[in-house]
Amino acid sequence: MTYYRAGKFHDDGVVQNIAAPSFRFGAGIFETILFNGKNLCFFNQHLDRMGSSLEKLGFIVPPIDYAEIVMDVLERCGLSKQMARVNIFALIDENDMVDPVITAAPYTPQPDKRYRVCTVTDGVQHPLLGHKTMNYMYNWLQRRSAIQKGYDDAVLISRDNLVTETTTAALLFGDGERFCVPGGKMRLPSIALEIARSILPVYDCSVRSYSVGNFRYAYMLNSLIGMRPVTAINGTMFMPDDHNCKAVTEKICGC
Repeated sequence: MTYYRAGKFHDDGVVQNIAAPSFRFGAGIFETILFNGKNLCFFNQHLDRMGSSLEKLGFIVPPIDYAEIVMDVLERCGLSKQMARVNIFALIDENDMVDPVITAAPYTPQPDKRYRVCTVTDGVQHPLLGHKTMNYMYNWLQRRSAIQKGYDDAVLISRDNLVTETTTAALLFGDGERFCVPGGKMRLPSIALEIARSILPVYDCSVRSYSVGNFRYAYMLNSLIGMRPVTAINGTMFMPDDHNCKAVTEKICGC
């Protein structure tokens, strides 16, 4: 696998400086972008989100041509004509400098996937959950636990049982007419969700873990999967809404 770092392309493993905060504490921001075989879907929005997080946390985004470099990485990896997952890892170096690592890997979509999720056992909320940080240990452990229980992902909740999102995607609920997005400022800003807002009547709402059964439909959204049906949260079942999922997914992944 070829990747970009520090002005060069490399074919070996990524070497980490053990004194750097990125190695010691998982300090950094990352983005995951879909390349659909033709375009980098909503690439500028991903760069804006990464840059906004870095600036809010006190770091400066290196002024490099990310789009050109990503396309070069895709070409060198033999992925320029097929679907791929692109990652930009903005590592924080020991001098508080941002050290971008850009990678690409094959991606196979699951267009018929329906998700079953469970709520986490310990609600938590922290301002850093509003940024796509590389220190995703909490999210990773919760998703790992959910998979071990036979689910696909875990739903994050705050300490007062407010539903926010899953560990990997935004959540959306529907009643057959309107679509409700929970979490407010407590969740990661979702690019896929903003795209859904452009074609669906989406409003912000508060949903507690014990009230998800008030809705008929539930959905997960991110930049790779598009919008997919959630058929169960714990023991609460939801109807699959393939029609709206198809329309939103085409816009997210067709770009």
